[in-house]
Amino acid sequence: MRNISLVKLSKVSFRLTLFLAINCIFLKAAFAACPIEVSANSTTAVSDDGTADCVVSVNSGVTLTTTGTAVTISGSGSTATNSGTITVNTTGFGINATGSSVQSITNLGSIYNNGTQASISNANILETFSNSGTISSTGGNGVINNGSLANLINSGSISGGNQLNSAGVYNNNNRTISTITNTGSIVGQSGIRNFGTITVLNNAQGGNSSTATTTALTYGRNLPTNYNIIVQGLTHYGQLAVTSPSGSSTFGIYSTSVLAKGTYSSVLSGISASNLTGATQGNYNGFTWVLNNSSGSIWDLVVTGASTMDTQTSLINTASVLQGTFTLQNSVMVNSFTYDCPVFDKNGVCVSAGGRNTTVQAQGINNTSGLLIASYRFDKNNSRIGAYTDQNLSVSGPGTVQLGNNTPLLGLFSVWSERPDGVGAEVKVSVAYGQKSATVTRQVVGTSEAGIGGSNLTSQGAQVIAKYGFGAIEDVVVSPYAGIRYTQNNLGGYTEATSSSVTAPLTYGQLNINATTALAGAEAKYRGIPQTTLFASAGVEADTNTANGSYSATGVAGLTPVNFNPNPVKTRPTASIGAYYDIEKNQRLGVTGIYRQEPFQAVSTTTVMATYTVGL
Repeated sequence: MRNISLVKLSKVSFRLTLFLAINCIFLKAAFAACPIEVSANSTTAVSDDGTADCVVSVNSGVTLTTTGTAVTISGSGSTATNSGTITVNTTGFGINATGSSVQSITNLGSIYNNGTQASISNANILETFSNSGTISSTGGNGVINNGSLANLINSGSISGGNQLNSAGVYNNNNRTISTITNTGSIVGQSGIRNFGTITVLNNAQGGNSSTATTTALTYGRNLPTNYNIIVQGLTHYGQLAVTSPSGSSTFGIYSTSVLAKGTYSSVLSGISASNLTGATQGNYNGFTWVLNNSSGSIWDLVVTGASTMDTQTSLINTASVLQGTFTLQNSVMVNSFTYDCPVFDKNGVCVSAGGRNTTVQAQGINNTSGLLIASYRFDKNNSRIGAYTDQNLSVSGPGTVQLGNNTPLLGLFSVWSERPDGVGAEVKVSVAYGQKSATVTRQVVGTSEAGIGGSNLTSQGAQVIAKYGFGAIEDVVVSPYAGIRYTQNNLGGYTEATSSSVTAPLTYGQLNINATTALAGAEAKYRGIPQTTLFASAGVEADTNTANGSYSATGVAGLTPVNFNPNPVKTRPTASIGAYYDIEKNQRLGVTGIYRQEPFQAVSTTTVMATYTVGL
């Protein structure tokens, strides 16, 4: 009997062991050790079983179909990610966060709830829920918050069910969602229904109503503390359609918004002025915006002006073209210091007339002028005083800056000469003053405006140069020279005109540049051909003191001054070549070519002058 009893006991123990092993296999499938990965189609729910920092994932291409809650996470720091398809057919949630410190729920795939509960549920404390896929509930909410949710980020689709009061996102009584950022679509009987607190709602859903993401986000009950519209274009921007509003909200524009000038209609509807706290107008990235109560409870966002970034770029582009204009005026003035009239007759009077053409390389600017020069000799060595005028006939170049031709450049000079043949010492002093009207058209860059305005561009300067001529060989005179020059160019301040297309005209400060420059070089003349003189020179200029100025404007918030010449060329070569032919003792034809490297990088000028001179 005892042996029989032992055999029976052994059989019972074996059966109990087998039963426990089978159940352990089942429990391991349902509550596997972390990480938990659903890598094949399954009908078994999964849970982290409270394990901290557990990673639960449903892989792409995998279907998890259950009759209760499909995925439960409760462990501190745990995460759940769905890249496949989760379907709940009766009761329960698609993914349910129940712990007091769950890290995140992420949906990259699809979650469907065919019952009456939500596809996503937070029952306690959840840091982040992110959806870039599809979330849908037939009879319940898309997402329900019954605890505290720090961040809800949606760039996909969230759909609530057909039951009364069902919503895409439902925030229950006395519950909190810190921030919702919606760049996708949230729909339901209400897109969002809030009976608790939503601190910040950032919304891009709305626009031209052609798709779910461009159709207004519907919203019920407690207003968010702060509502920020996200603007992605004139046909895609946040619209919030509110029913039964409670409380008040502060309106703002989200930091990544891309504004353009115009009217964004019905950005808010269903609310009154009493539901709005804070400013209903302001500035964003240079634009000026106003919430306009266009009718009843409908509010439009009216945007005028231009963006700071685009306007700043347009200023930089304008400054670049102005460099060429300043170069032209300065070059004309500096070259005028070479103007002279050294042919005399018995009355000691010289008169010269001619023309000049100057080209600014790299800017495509071309200027043609008429010249008139006169001088009076006061000793037999041709020491003289004189005056000249340089009158613009035409200026062509980029359409950004247009120079007027109304006033000429005027100059005076005085020459002391040791001998009339150029041998020996000579000192020349020259001064000049010119003023041209300048009309500046700021070109459009992106959302910037084509502002037009103008002022006077004034150039003035003086030069002293001394040289000593050596009769090196027969018919050749070589004259080393040295000198000093001061030049100043100033564009007066101005304000652009207001028009239907220019709603934020800019006001500009004065733009002033000046330089003190040391000069050195040598000139050679050859008189070996009857009645003809050939000449050439080469030299160097070195700025000893400069002020390069800045191009600055106000009228759009955030603009910064543009350094007008951030990398000046301070030491520069110059050269000239020419000839003159004496028709008679008191008549001369002359032609001169001048090359100058200018203070701006990669900018040079070439000038050609032709004159007819008569001594009286």
